Amino acid sequence: MSAISPTPRPQPLYLDTRPDPTFVTYHRPADTDARDTAVLLCPPFGFDEVCAYRSLRQWALTLAGQGYPTLRLSLPATGDSGGAPRDPDRLGAWTSATALGADWLKRASGADRVVAIGIGLGGAVACTAVAEGAPIDDLVLWGVPSRARSLVRQLRAFSKLELSLFYEGLPAPPPMAEGELEAGGFVLSAETMRALDALDLTMLRLPDRKHRRVLLLERDGMAVDDGLRASFERQGVTLRAAAGDGYASMTSHPQEAVPPLEVFERVSGWLAEAAGVASGERPDSRDVVEGASPQAELSLGQTTVTETPIRIPQAFGDLTGVLVAPAHRPAHGLCVLLLNAGAVRRIGPGRMWVTAARAWAQRGVPTLRLDVEGIGDADGDGTPYREDGALYVPGLVPQVISAIDHLQEQGVGERFILGGLCAGAYWSFHAALTDSRVIAALMINPRALVWDTGLEPARDLRVLLRERPSLSKVRRIATPARVRTLVLWLLGAPLRWLRAATSQRRVPLIDHQVDQLLERLLASDKRALFLFADHEPLHRELVGSGRIAALQASPHVTVEYVPVHDHTLRPGWAQRQTLQILDRSIDRELSDVQTITA
Repeated sequence: MSAISPTPRPQPLYLDTRPDPTFVTYHRPADTDARDTAVLLCPPFGFDEVCAYRSLRQWALTLAGQGYPTLRLSLPATGDSGGAPRDPDRLGAWTSATALGADWLKRASGADRVVAIGIGLGGAVACTAVAEGAPIDDLVLWGVPSRARSLVRQLRAFSKLELSLFYEGLPAPPPMAEGELEAGGFVLSAETMRALDALDLTMLRLPDRKHRRVLLLERDGMAVDDGLRASFERQGVTLRAAAGDGYASMTSHPQEAVPPLEVFERVSGWLAEAAGVASGERPDSRDVVEGASPQAELSLGQTTVTETPIRIPQAFGDLTGVLVAPAHRPAHGLCVLLLNAGAVRRIGPGRMWVTAARAWAQRGVPTLRLDVEGIGDADGDGTPYREDGALYVPGLVPQVISAIDHLQEQGVGERFILGGLCAGAYWSFHAALTDSRVIAALMINPRALVWDTGLEPARDLRVLLRERPSLSKVRRIATPARVRTLVLWLLGAPLRWLRAATSQRRVPLIDHQVDQLLERLLASDKRALFLFADHEPLHRELVGSGRIAALQASPHVTVEYVPVHDHTLRPGWAQRQTLQILDRSIDRELSDVQTITA
C-alpha cells in the first residue's frame, strides 16, 4: 500500500439536502499530497453499517492519507442524518443525498473526478444516482447484486432467524405493519421494500462519461453478479472484477469487526492507475463550501432543534459526539448524556439514541450522544474492545465526566442524567456514584457492576451445568470466541470461580464490592433505573442474591423488565417499550427540576 501522510482532522458536516439533512464526514488530504480524484464512501444498510462504521472510518483516513479527498455518507433516516425510516420516498432521498454528496465533494476538493465506493445497498444507491446524472465518474461496487431484491431477500432471512430467537418461550409481540421488514434493529417501510424490489441495476443506463471505470469486488469468494457485469460491458465501461475477502469480518459485530486491509490496498492500487496529482486552485480547508453546514436544524412537529457535532479533547486525542439542543436554552439546567452501547457508536442500538435525543430536545432537554475512546468517530484504538472486559473498566468513566465538564463549561447543563446500554450502563452507574452533578442513571442491561476476567466464562458454564439452555442460549454461548475463552478459563480456573459457576452467587470479593456500590447508591438521593431484558445474567444474580428486593424497596430506584431475548434490544417492539420507560424517567426528572426552579 502506498505511503500514508498525516491529514487534517476529519470534518463532520450536514449536507443541505431536503427534507432531511445528510450527515457526512469530510476527510481532506494534506494539500501537498492531494490527488485529482476524490472518493465518496457509500455504506451498507442497517446492522452491517453499524458493524462496518469504524472500518469505513479507517478506510477514509487511509484514502485521505494517500491523497484522495474522501467523504463518508450517512444516508437520510440512517445514522446521524435527519429523517426516519417510515418517511416517504426513502430510496429517492438516498439517491438524491448521494448525488448531492458527490457534487459537494467535487466542489469542496477541486477534484477532476469522483469515484463512489458502494457497499451492499450503498452500491445500488450509487448506481441509481449515476444513472440519474450524479457527478460520479467511476464506481467500486462491493457485494452489490444486479437486483436489489437480492439484498432484501438476505435481510428477510436474517429477520426470520432473529424472530425465532428473540421471543423463544415468550409472548409474541404485535405484528409489524403489512409489507414492512425489520432486521438487525432497523426497519424498511413497505414503500421502501416495494421500491427496492423493483430496482434492477441492469436496466439503468449510465450517462456517457469519458474513460468511465468500474471495479466489481466479490464478497468473500461469492462471484460478482453476472448480470451486473454484462450490463456494464454492454455500456462500454472499462470493467474489472477482483477478490473482495473480508466483507463478513467487517460486518460481523461492532466489537469484533476487522478492517479488510487487503481490499483497501486493492482499491487503492486500482485508483492509482488513473489518478494524477491535483492541479489548479483548491478551496481553503478552513471554509465550509456552500451546500453544507457545521450544524443542522431539524423541524420536529411544531418545534425546531439543532444538532451539532462536538469534540472533547483528551490526552489520546478527542472524544466525539452530537449535541441535540432545543432552540432556546432551558432554565432548568437539565441535560442528558447517552453513552455507547458496547462498541456501537453514538446512534445507539437500532438508532434508539437518535430517536430519544431528538424527542427529549423537542421537550427542552439538551441531549449529547457521546462516543468514548476508540468507538465511533472518537480517536483511540478500538482493537481491545473485542473482549467485553476492556469496555467494563473504570478508566473510561473519567471520559464521561470530562464530557460533563465540557457541557457545563459551555452552559449547556448543570444537572445531568446519564444513560447507556451494556458497558454504557456500567459507565453511567460509576459516574453517577463519582460526580455530584449526576442526578440520575438510566442503566439498560449492564453485564456487571464489577468486572472480573472469570465472570463471563463462569456464567456460560452455569447455564450449561444448571439450566436447560434453549437453542438461542446455546447459539449465543457457542461462538468460537466464547468457547475459546471458556476452555482457557477452565484450564486455569481457581476453585472459587468453579464454585461460583454452579450457584447464583458470585465470589466473595466481588460480592463485597457490589454490596458496597449498591449501598452507596441507596444512601444517595440519586435516581437509578435498572432495565433488563429476559435472562440477563446480572438480573438473575441480583434476584438470586436477594439484592433486587433492596433495590425495589428504595423510592429512588426503579427496576423494569422487557420480555425479549436480546441484549441490545434490536426488535422494534422492544425498542418502543424501552423508549417509553426512558421517557417516564425523563418526565420524573423534569418534574423535579421544574419544581426546584419554580
